[in-house]
Amino acid sequence: MKDIIIKGSRIVKELKYLLICYIIANLVNVYAIVNYNTEWMELLNWQRFIIFIAVIFYAFTVIIRLIAVALRQLLKKPKRVNT
Repeated sequence: MKDIIIKGSRIVKELKYLLICYIIANLVNVYAIVNYNTEWMELLNWQRFIIFIAVIFYAFTVIIRLIAVALRQLLKKPKRVNT
Protein backbone atom coordinates (compact mmCIF):
# COMPACT_ATOMS: atom_id res chain seq x y z
CA MET A 1 0.00 0.00 0.00
CA LYS A 2 1.27 3.45 -0.89
CA ASP A 3 1.89 5.97 1.89
CA ILE A 4 0.29 9.37 1.68
CA ILE A 5 2.60 12.23 2.57
CA ILE A 6 1.12 15.58 3.55
CA LYS A 7 3.56 18.47 3.70
CA GLY A 8 3.79 20.47 6.90
CA SER A 9 3.05 23.68 5.05
CA ARG A 10 -0.24 22.20 3.80
CA ILE A 11 -1.22 21.17 7.33
CA VAL A 12 -0.45 24.68 8.62
CA LYS A 13 -2.51 26.23 5.80
CA GLU A 14 -5.51 24.00 6.57
CA LEU A 15 -5.23 24.78 10.29
CA LYS A 16 -5.27 28.49 9.42
CA TYR A 17 -8.47 27.96 7.40
CA LEU A 18 -9.99 26.14 10.38
CA LEU A 19 -8.93 28.94 12.75
CA ILE A 20 -10.53 31.54 10.48
CA CYS A 21 -13.75 29.50 10.42
CA TYR A 22 -13.67 29.29 14.24
CA ILE A 23 -13.22 33.07 14.52
CA ILE A 24 -16.11 33.67 12.10
CA ALA A 25 -18.34 31.30 14.08
CA ASN A 26 -17.49 33.19 17.28
CA LEU A 27 -18.27 36.51 15.59
CA VAL A 28 -21.65 35.14 14.53
CA ASN A 29 -22.23 34.16 18.16
CA VAL A 30 -21.27 37.66 19.34
CA TYR A 31 -23.68 39.14 16.80
CA ALA A 32 -26.47 36.90 18.13
CA ILE A 33 -25.70 37.89 21.72
CA VAL A 34 -25.85 41.59 20.85
CA ASN A 35 -28.88 41.23 18.59
CA TYR A 36 -30.97 39.22 21.06
CA ASN A 37 -29.65 41.11 24.10
CA THR A 38 -28.63 37.98 26.03
CA GLU A 39 -25.90 37.44 28.59
CA TRP A 40 -22.25 37.36 27.55
CA MET A 41 -21.83 34.08 29.44
CA GLU A 42 -23.42 32.46 26.39
CA LEU A 43 -20.13 33.06 24.60
CA LEU A 44 -18.54 30.42 26.83
CA ASN A 45 -21.56 28.15 27.28
CA TRP A 46 -22.03 27.58 23.55
CA GLN A 47 -18.41 26.79 22.64
CA ARG A 48 -19.10 23.17 21.68
CA PHE A 49 -21.74 24.39 19.22
CA ILE A 50 -19.38 27.07 17.97
CA ILE A 51 -16.79 24.37 17.24
CA PHE A 52 -19.45 22.37 15.40
CA ILE A 53 -20.47 25.42 13.35
CA ALA A 54 -16.79 26.15 12.61
CA VAL A 55 -16.39 22.61 11.26
CA ILE A 56 -19.46 23.14 9.05
CA PHE A 57 -17.98 26.43 7.78
CA TYR A 58 -14.70 24.60 7.12
CA ALA A 59 -16.54 21.90 5.16
CA PHE A 60 -18.15 24.61 3.03
CA THR A 61 -14.75 26.14 2.34
CA VAL A 62 -13.39 22.74 1.32
CA ILE A 63 -16.28 22.25 -1.10
CA ILE A 64 -15.82 25.74 -2.55
CA ARG A 65 -12.06 25.22 -2.94
CA LEU A 66 -12.60 21.86 -4.65
CA ILE A 67 -15.07 23.43 -7.07
CA ALA A 68 -12.58 26.23 -7.78
CA VAL A 69 -9.79 23.72 -8.51
CA ALA A 70 -12.08 21.70 -10.78
CA LEU A 71 -13.13 24.82 -12.71
CA ARG A 72 -9.52 25.90 -13.03
CA GLN A 73 -8.64 22.50 -14.49
CA LEU A 74 -11.57 22.60 -16.91
CA LEU A 75 -10.83 26.12 -18.11
CA LYS A 76 -7.10 25.58 -18.50
CA LYS A 77 -6.03 25.85 -22.10
CA PRO A 78 -4.78 22.58 -23.54
CA LYS A 79 -1.21 22.58 -24.75
CA ARG A 80 -0.73 22.50 -28.50
CA VAL A 81 0.94 19.48 -29.92
CA ASN A 82 3.13 20.16 -32.94
CA THR A 83 2.52 17.60 -35.65
